[in-house]
Amino acid sequence: MWSEFFVYCTSLVECLSIPLLTLFTTWNYNIEKDLVHNITVFNWMSLNPFVIPVMFTNDSDVSADCSRNGWKVLPVLVTAAEGVPVLKYMYRDVMEKYNTTIYAYSNADILFTDTLLDSLGQIITNISLDLTQPALMVGKRTNFKNFTSDEGSTWYNITKTAKDRGTLYTIWALDYFITTRSFPWHDIAEVVIGRRAYDNWLVFHSRKMNYSVIDITSTVLAVHQTTKAGNNEGRSHKSSDYNHNLYKMVKYHVGVIACVEKYTKYEYSKFSIKTRDYRKSCEAS
Repeated sequence: MWSEFFVYCTSLVECLSIPLLTLFTTWNYNIEKDLVHNITVFNWMSLNPFVIPVMFTNDSDVSADCSRNGWKVLPVLVTAAEGVPVLKYMYRDVMEKYNTTIYAYSNADILFTDTLLDSLGQIITNISLDLTQPALMVGKRTNFKNFTSDEGSTWYNITKTAKDRGTLYTIWALDYFITTRSFPWHDIAEVVIGRRAYDNWLVFHSRKMNYSVIDITSTVLAVHQTTKAGNNEGRSHKSSDYNHNLYKMVKYHVGVIACVEKYTKYEYSKFSIKTRDYRKSCEAS
């Protein structure tokens, strides 16, 4: 389905001349999440060659496993909060290393389907997103418990499982951040991944700076493989407040997905970007 809108192209790569997306994450070996990570490795490679999956790690076992399965691997160079990677420097490193149209960090337990390719392709080619200007695309996730290898083996199985027993999560939690190359990461606070508050701050900051922010929840299926650690794992760490302590007087409530003015939608099989009704409670200034 995702390639049907390319009227004058035979493929996404031909339309864009370079791969669509660099999609990166990070983890160290954790036996309790071994199945989750194995499913993620397979799933992200299913998006290749339109997506370049990249692993940031200093763990030699993780590095070898990802390389063996076709991923690119980069070292984690900048950390904080007891060794957690700082987000902005990962964006810097992938932008220096890989030439793609857009770039995204995602949590390591998130799976995608062809809806990611479809939506991003539509936004870039048919909606004419200005790639020279800062843009941020985010979305809510769908939670699953006890996800199996079979359920994660194909886009069809992921989609069916989402429909059968998935639950769309809260407007407060964001797990992936897709940006244009022009997004000014050098100006972003040195937040770390996997700790609370950075997701809503990033949306709040982008809205306050009048960057283009788009909620792609309704056109992109993002599946969260929920383990026994639960859906609020970031709050369980000793450094859970690290990101929060970087800010002063942040209006986190205007960084929720419901406050993002633009959102994608299919109406009668036609892809479009809509504008939400004005809400005074969402004012970011």
